[in-house]
Amino acid sequence: MLVLMYNPEDLDALEVVVLGVLCVGLPPSRAAGSDTFRMDHVAAVVYGLERGEGATAFVGPDGVHVSSAFREELKGAIASLGEKGLVTPQQGDGPAAAGGFEAGLAIDIVNPDEHPAVLDRYLAQLCMEQLFKLPDVYPFLMERYSASGEVWRRLREAGYQR
Repeated sequence: MLVLMYNPEDLDALEVVVLGVLCVGLPPSRAAGSDTFRMDHVAAVVYGLERGEGATAFVGPDGVHVSSAFREELKGAIASLGEKGLVTPQQGDGPAAAGGFEAGLAIDIVNPDEHPAVLDRYLAQLCMEQLFKLPDVYPFLMERYSASGEVWRRLREAGYQR
């Protein structure tokens, strides 16, 4: 069996963002009580900042849900990462997360509370570090990282995964 090794420069920009965001360790948006913890939201903001287009470039008018065009790009990036053996995509037939429920809406990328499983943690770490080096991305991603730590602390105190 041939195993391919990848570096961040072997991936396209959105694939780097996806792996980097997944490595941040976002808690489930339901547990956090905010859809701003959704992987698709964080990836959209980071991608907009990384490209110099601003934090809202790929986010809809509500400031939380991603645009349909970005959703399609994200779906393609996750599929590509899956084909490369870097993530295991989730099935896309679950309902929207609590707090972001829209009647009749089915998430067609990933369940925001069940992020794709990262199969190459080393590469994901490199991608996250690359994102943290970007001056426009660092404050946003560090805030999400810090807030995630607080949510995870609260979850552990409540007996999560014991």
